[in-house]
Amino acid sequence: MRIFVLTAVLTVAGAAAAQDPPAGHAGMQQSTLAPSGIVTTPADGAMTNGSPERFSATFPHPMILKTVTLTAEGQAPIVVAAPPAPAAAIVSVALPLLAPGAYTAVWTAEAPDGHKMSGSISFMVH
Repeated sequence: MRIFVLTAVLTVAGAAAAQDPPAGHAGMQQSTLAPSGIVTTPADGAMTNGSPERFSATFPHPMILKTVTLTAEGQAPIVVAAPPAPAAAIVSVALPLLAPGAYTAVWTAEAPDGHKMSGSISFMVH
């Protein structure tokens, strides 16, 4: 019985530790599920090594990515129009080469039934 209880305690402690990674690790990118159920790459708060090649979003249901607008302090906004594509749970668009700096990406998407969604993330290019 003692072995069973000890095993159960260690299993619960290990699961809790796996769900609560240590904070404060600069430079680490983690994909975390946003409250809306949407996951992006780059992730909100990411610090990338070099310019990301693509912006992608994973939705809880099929969507069509429309635009991604990138802004950085002191630079003109860059509007990236997504090419026509069928609705999918994972959508993406190629990004232009980005200079080092802090960026905000504002995206818009539309579902096949016409409902629209939008969101924004911030990330840094090193």
